[in-house]
Amino acid sequence: MLKFARSLPIHDSWRRSGATSETAGGTLTTAVRWTGRVLAIGALALWIAWLGWRVTSPLNGIVGVAALALEVVALAVGAVVSLALWHAPARQPSSAQRQASLRGDVALPATMAVVLGIDRPDVAPALGIDDTGEVAWARDGCTALRRAWGPDATRPSLRETAWSLVAVEGMRRMLCVALVLIVLFSGRAPFEHPPTQFLVVLLASQLSLTVAHYLMSDGMIRPGARMRWSMASVGAGFGDGTSRTGLPIRWAATLSTIVALNLVVSLRGVSDRWTHGLGAMAHGERVIAMLGAAWLVGWGFVALRSLPRPELGYYGATRRLEESSTRRLALGATLTVAAVGMVVGVLPGGVPA
Repeated sequence: MLKFARSLPIHDSWRRSGATSETAGGTLTTAVRWTGRVLAIGALALWIAWLGWRVTSPLNGIVGVAALALEVVALAVGAVVSLALWHAPARQPSSAQRQASLRGDVALPATMAVVLGIDRPDVAPALGIDDTGEVAWARDGCTALRRAWGPDATRPSLRETAWSLVAVEGMRRMLCVALVLIVLFSGRAPFEHPPTQFLVVLLASQLSLTVAHYLMSDGMIRPGARMRWSMASVGAGFGDGTSRTGLPIRWAATLSTIVALNLVVSLRGVSDRWTHGLGAMAHGERVIAMLGAAWLVGWGFVALRSLPRPELGYYGATRRLEESSTRRLALGATLTVAAVGMVVGVLPGGVPA
């Protein structure tokens, strides 16, 4: 029957049109990937130009050195991920995988494993009642990175290294959050107010790199996926993944990060406008630091939507203690005071508040 069907002219024409479509699709995919590669090269070049200005500008003590070190690490991570995506296997993800990535049903390391062609059967979504999936991925990423210092036979490949760097993004994000908190609380900016053209260069590099990763991954790594993952896994990898408070550790860590940023933004704005209890901070530097904190808070709220909610029974012991109304009241209160601090902090010094 199959041989007879293949001999039919109509079937031959269908096969020819299908082959043409498949070839066109492959050509389109190649063109899209190369567009992403070109964008990645341009983005990294712009990022290096920004770092060139950072290196030549005065550093403000230990805070400035720490900020520059985090930026260099971020550039290295972006370069390694871009290089791994450059050499990623040219295979089309299934429609189910695309839909799961679009809805955010899977963690970013799981999506990266599909994109990079890495099979990770050794990692479960969760390793215990206190160990959520974010901690499990981060722990596996730390293990793979530690092997990079071992013998050549056990060192991870480029794609495995890129996957591990993405899995431990929460550790780097926590350091960034801590730096923003220190800057706002101490009033010591890590560097002087950058010229407008260099701010444009930095913004263009980040947007171009995001689009490049989206194109090189055939649409699997969507814009904002790394930010959402890093805020959902903030701090994961530093601890042992065991909750000692009865609360879901990732939910509590993300929520605490949001609250801490909101409170420090409020303190900085109120202090510089009225109380002057904290050290004075220049207006331009204060605006940049506050906008950075607001950016992190916004992505923290996005990350909360993808994390298990205590009131849904993820942790039965805390079901009565962590009602949704209580959580919303706490978040709403801190967000309100942060908005007040943001407004009075962004307004020029001569404008009455």
